[in-house]
Amino acid sequence: MIKHLAVPFLLIPINIVAPHGGVVVIIYISEVKMGHRTTKTNHKVKVHKTVSYRIDFFYYAFCNILIVIIPLVIISALLLSLPHSSANDSIASSDELTLTLSSSCTLRSEVEKAHTATLNSGQYEGEIGTTRVNTYCNDNNGYSIYAIGSSNNVDGNTDLVSNINDNYNISTGLYNSSTITPSSPSTWSMKLTAGTGTGINPDTGASVVLTPPNIVNGFNNYSLVPSTYTLVASRSSATDLSSNTDVTGSYFTTTYDIYASSYQPAGTYSGKVKYAILHPYSNSNIVDFSNAFARAGKEPVTIPGSGVYYKMQDMNTAICNAVNIYNEASAIQLVDIRDNNTYWVSKLEDGHCWMTQNLDFDIDTTKTYTHNDTDLGWDPNSFDSNATWKPDTTNGKYNLPVNGTSVPNWSNQNTYPYSADPGDVYYYTSNSNDNDIKYNSLSECIAADHTEGDCKHYHAGNYYNWTAAIASNNSSSLTTQYANAPNSICPKGWRLPYTDIIDNSHNEFGRLLYDYNITNNIAGSGDIGYKTGGFNTIRVSPLWFVRSGSIHDYTLTSSGFWGSYWSNTVEDELRAYDLVFNDSRILLTFNYNRYYGWSVRCLAR
Repeated sequence: MIKHLAVPFLLIPINIVAPHGGVVVIIYISEVKMGHRTTKTNHKVKVHKTVSYRIDFFYYAFCNILIVIIPLVIISALLLSLPHSSANDSIASSDELTLTLSSSCTLRSEVEKAHTATLNSGQYEGEIGTTRVNTYCNDNNGYSIYAIGSSNNVDGNTDLVSNINDNYNISTGLYNSSTITPSSPSTWSMKLTAGTGTGINPDTGASVVLTPPNIVNGFNNYSLVPSTYTLVASRSSATDLSSNTDVTGSYFTTTYDIYASSYQPAGTYSGKVKYAILHPYSNSNIVDFSNAFARAGKEPVTIPGSGVYYKMQDMNTAICNAVNIYNEASAIQLVDIRDNNTYWVSKLEDGHCWMTQNLDFDIDTTKTYTHNDTDLGWDPNSFDSNATWKPDTTNGKYNLPVNGTSVPNWSNQNTYPYSADPGDVYYYTSNSNDNDIKYNSLSECIAADHTEGDCKHYHAGNYYNWTAAIASNNSSSLTTQYANAPNSICPKGWRLPYTDIIDNSHNEFGRLLYDYNITNNIAGSGDIGYKTGGFNTIRVSPLWFVRSGSIHDYTLTSSGFWGSYWSNTVEDELRAYDLVFNDSRILLTFNYNRYYGWSVRCLAR
């Protein structure tokens, strides 16, 4: 009997932001009129009724009109004809407020019935679970929704994975009761149903019709779980806006079926489907990393005992730019051919492709590295294809073990390379402000009810002083503030981030955290505080920054409490810039001694 068949749902929201319309708030300024009281004084005037007085009166009146009144009228007319502005108009225009809202389209899931079932061998069950997938857009540009099987956090894996052995996985397939036989294989498939009904506009309280999306490619009936991103639902224009946390503009529901063959072993089988949204509506296919590498003519490699991966060293600008999905929807594992370590990478909201786990590269002192495998030769003015790096062990020390918390002294070694390997260590980024939980092996991390993919993101990696991080044997020649080191220890096609407090566009740590609403600042040398929820956001999907601590003064310190990451930017002859954070502070452009051992994250060139 098959027990507890689980098909969990993974939803990845994608926001592609573009300028949209504006809202103008007009502030009216009341006009206040103040009355002036006129006091009349009675004057007693004695009039002599003679002809000469009358003549004098009219004579002088005529002179006043000719000399005074007529010129005043002419001057007034000229003044009135000149350009002028009303006082009230000036006040109103100076106090005008214009608000511009970005356009966005998001997905959100609500599990209405869990995707679990218990079957006996030879049985079939349909309508397993229901998840409501809501779509909300704040403009009328439509959307396209894509799906892909993603079992074991591997995009393209359409199996229900067995807890016994991969040989017993249940593949995606269609059940046909009229042709089923005892020897027929087990199968599972998925179905989407367009949602209908009404919602409530929270601003007006009016009832809003929820126009259903178009279910495409036959997914309105049970269909094969797709192994590549496949269009499953769309709307060429958005629905009426009717959003709060419970009701969105449109939705569909998803459910599954399964047939368990008579010879399927008892056990637990699980799999999932991942969804991504493109906005505005587009007929073009989603391009993920796998498609981008394939279209660029890159070949994956097989790593014995591990799997098939595209190479870190094959990454380039064109491949990163071709990927049109973001965050975990774009995540893929690539292999560093220098040591066959694999790393999760994602395209993030700042438009860069980042490693989302720490570099764990052990420097081989017997090898000469070239631009074919390592980030070498990037002179500010030209690329040197002949650049090499042979680690010099005369002064530098590489891959030093971390025994407990003790390490060899790195102090006062600002210019020579050092690195340290803490072993297979993971720091679980709990939502607590306390120190993160430490696991001493991958199996220990997984046993604590974490997925293997999450544990890989928690990995501490190696610690490097700045000279080692920039793949140098002596960094003493780099002394100009805000200059960027030409090389790095990253794989070919990748580099260290820029960190500049003057030019915001070159503070790449700051831009990344700003784009994820973690901080209000992009640059600055001082202590930058978190926005609400920022401390948790920086340490979980899709960024996964780890509080792996640092090495200085003979000691691995603050592990599980501080995270420290090198940039390639010079502060002075002894220091370089980096990102440092803990539970209450973020230092985007922290400058410290080059001999400190910190973590490394790379982003694609």
